[in-house]
Amino acid sequence: MRCSFSTHGGHGHDRIRSPGVSQSRFAAPPAPPGSPEWLELDRRLPADHPARWISRFVDALDLGPLRAAYRGVGSEAYPPDLMLKMILWQFHDKRPSPAQWARAARIDLAMLWLGQGIRPSRSAWYAFRDRLGPSLAGLNDGVIRRAQAEGFLDPRCGVIDGTAVRSQASRHRLQDEEHLRRRRDALRQALREDEAGTPAGARPGWMARTARGRRQQARRYAVAAAVLGRRLAENARKPKDRRLEGRHVVVSVSDPEAALGRDKEKVFAPLFTVSTVVDMESLMILAHEVFPRASDARTLAPMLDRVHAVLGRQLEQVVGDAGFVSVPDLQACAARGVSLYGPIQENDLSGARPPAAKLLPKAAFTWDEATRTYLCPRGHRLALRKRQRKRRVDGEPIELEVYGCAAGHCRVCPLRGRCTRNAEKGRTITRRTGEELLEEHRRRMEDPEAKRLRKRRGSVIERTFGDWKEHRALRRFHGRGLEKARTEAGLTMLLLNAMTCQRLRAKAASPGKTAG
Repeated sequence: MRCSFSTHGGHGHDRIRSPGVSQSRFAAPPAPPGSPEWLELDRRLPADHPARWISRFVDALDLGPLRAAYRGVGSEAYPPDLMLKMILWQFHDKRPSPAQWARAARIDLAMLWLGQGIRPSRSAWYAFRDRLGPSLAGLNDGVIRRAQAEGFLDPRCGVIDGTAVRSQASRHRLQDEEHLRRRRDALRQALREDEAGTPAGARPGWMARTARGRRQQARRYAVAAAVLGRRLAENARKPKDRRLEGRHVVVSVSDPEAALGRDKEKVFAPLFTVSTVVDMESLMILAHEVFPRASDARTLAPMLDRVHAVLGRQLEQVVGDAGFVSVPDLQACAARGVSLYGPIQENDLSGARPPAAKLLPKAAFTWDEATRTYLCPRGHRLALRKRQRKRRVDGEPIELEVYGCAAGHCRVCPLRGRCTRNAEKGRTITRRTGEELLEEHRRRMEDPEAKRLRKRRGSVIERTFGDWKEHRALRRFHGRGLEKARTEAGLTMLLLNAMTCQRLRAKAASPGKTAG
């Protein structure tokens, strides 16, 4: 819906033209509530429009850190509270891109009402998004603490999970070491020609057209070379059966910080993993983070610490999938007094193969802690043979102990056909360092409470993921780099928590009704 305000262009900004007020080169002040312009907008905006509770939500936030980000230099800024209100409405309306905000600010009635008529330019929106990023974590923390203080939130059990979100980078232009080296050499030559002022010949299509663009491109390629160097070193440390050829170790030159992996549509592309901890009862997002990796590995401990920093205490229980249940994860939970619930991923070693069919499983052997040996079903002991070091699928090293039965026992054992494929060598059992934690976890997962929590997990976390992907358009980030990805994820979580608070308040006000 279009507004009848006239505009004045200047330095990239549109402004309300007020009689008797000269237009300056600075951002024009908004039309205050109560003015004829704002009252006209208020009359046209429906009484139950979401923009109204978004406005009240932002008014209750502590925007001191955001305002402090303006150092008092340069042009006068648009009011940050109005800009934030407009952005949250855009996320609510499935428009997470600053380019979309700039278009909507001129024609969308809710945007004009929230911004009191201001119409920032596209560049102003991009600049504000980058300025807003560092303040978002504090804003989200404040929302959670306020919900605690109002009695809407008393989290004891959280659901943790992560999902892959595509980066704003092409999956078709990944560079290996040789191709990246050739491009960097060509860029260096072009920069030397720029400095000398010599006429340039034909430039390749991938190279920036201006000298300034080439300097920026060279810096980005330097970052890509450093990232690729680390990936090559990690690849060299892998076992031979898991090691890639050098030409298959690649990096995205447009977004070097993005990890490479398969997203939820099984497409290999640059991506980030967005991890969240959601309160099982209220569905409030207690903590979130964007990690430059393609899996949930090594994210449990930092996410628990993030929740502790917000709540002032640890959760009592946390429910995750198999990617969060490992010896290091169980150790991290034990150190924090948190009970972890989730299935165990039995085969998580790189190069490991599934057990042979019809052989007795490891569970048929009894561990004797007193002697630190295994007992086979026939009562023979499997003593420690050797220790070795392997890596999990996610690259994390793990210590293994190999226990074996004497060949003399296996050769004459009536179970040898079901127990080992080579009786001359004897049956072996592999035990991970800290496996007693996994055994205790298996016993805990048999409890009815564990089964109840696991059953509820999917309905909690998948609802959150489904909302931000389907209704907030967060299937792909709209800015390049880790910081911009964190800003977009932070705005999404802030909006979802605002919607949850709105629902909880409506439920408290009308206990007999179900809030929408």
